[in-house]
Amino acid sequence: MTAQHILQLGQMLGLSCTELNANGDEQALPTTLVTQALADFGFTDELEVKLEEEIKQFWLRALPPVIITDQSAMIQFDLHLPIEFVTEDLIWEVRLNQAVIETGEFTPIEWSLNGIYHLHDMEMQSYQISLEQPLAVGAYQLVILDQGSEEPLGESWIFNPPSTLTSINTTKPATVTALPTTDAVLSQLFAHGQSSLSAVAIDKTDATLALSVQLAQLLQQFNTAKEQDEFALTLKNVTATAALYQMHLAQYLAAYVADGVTATREETQTVEWQDTNSDSYAFYLWLVVTANNAQTTGVLLRNVDFASDTANEDSFMAWLLADYQLAHCLLENTDGIVAKGINSYKLRQDNYAAFRALIDFTAAHSTGLVLNQPLSIMQQWLTIGDAGIWLNHEFNELLSIIILSCERHACACYYQADDELPAELTAYLDARGVQQLSL
Repeated sequence: MTAQHILQLGQMLGLSCTELNANGDEQALPTTLVTQALADFGFTDELEVKLEEEIKQFWLRALPPVIITDQSAMIQFDLHLPIEFVTEDLIWEVRLNQAVIETGEFTPIEWSLNGIYHLHDMEMQSYQISLEQPLAVGAYQLVILDQGSEEPLGESWIFNPPSTLTSINTTKPATVTALPTTDAVLSQLFAHGQSSLSAVAIDKTDATLALSVQLAQLLQQFNTAKEQDEFALTLKNVTATAALYQMHLAQYLAAYVADGVTATREETQTVEWQDTNSDSYAFYLWLVVTANNAQTTGVLLRNVDFASDTANEDSFMAWLLADYQLAHCLLENTDGIVAKGINSYKLRQDNYAAFRALIDFTAAHSTGLVLNQPLSIMQQWLTIGDAGIWLNHEFNELLSIIILSCERHACACYYQADDELPAELTAYLDARGVQQLSL
């Protein structure tokens, strides 16, 4: 594989593959450094093949994984299609909780052509589409369909955060707390589950028992209770209306407790896997939804940053890495992986599912989120031996997801102010309603 291919693959994953030399001129980083960074993300061999596959998948994906509208009343996106579809009258749908709320027709060839790519004997074309469609603050799905077909040509998530976060008058705590330990969260979920189950005359589990024992007993109680008609209907409604982020978080908690779970997220989204594991999946989903619905307002601030902190296994970064590894690696193979940072390119391809799960769960259980190191959401320094490389993140997309989650959960959002932050960044955060916080 040539140095150019290595640098191209690195750039696709968000790595800053160039630097300024002593004369102020831009030059490429050593390919050995980029290669090591790629290896840390699992790209260890056949890099040329993997580059070709990533480019192929980019063109085969009709819609980008994420679209940010920022209340602009305009949905703008690039649409990739085989040439035979560009002259067709296609249907676009905006869905909320799987229900179509807006729809219309368009013909791709009537819009601006971005580029053409030849994939074997198939020509792919890219068009820039703009749909004037105001949306309320929220998260939606955009679906593109061919006339007479129920199989989507493409699907994407639309995030429409408020232009400015609603000001929430809260007394700012004097300290910022890390995320609760995983055991504590599980215990909290069990407590909510036991409280709800007690309404159907089920004995509560002894809180002093080990979590594994609590889990087994609570699961047994759940299986008994779900046979009742009223409880079964409640469970069905919960499953039908639960957002995808709750499903992903349920999967994470399930994997944490159940040793030997080896399914990737892609596998868990298949009909076959869900049929086989429907009972246990519903159990964890129900626990999470019950906890979210019953949670009272907290009095804590929670740190949110992408800076790696191996000393704190319950930091936001550690939790996100755990969910990311669950999504992309077989759990039994994660012992040999030393992740130095989030592969934000792959995270984005998953519609930021792991990130949204953790942000929503944290916002629902906190008074406020603190962007402890705002610059870490823009860039992260990956140390490689005596050198290092910058990993770039999609700052606007990540911040929009954070602001939307805070707005939906009536959770304040702060950023840690210090003299090193660029004035342009602090001005932007202030304009978005993210408040300064000095501890």
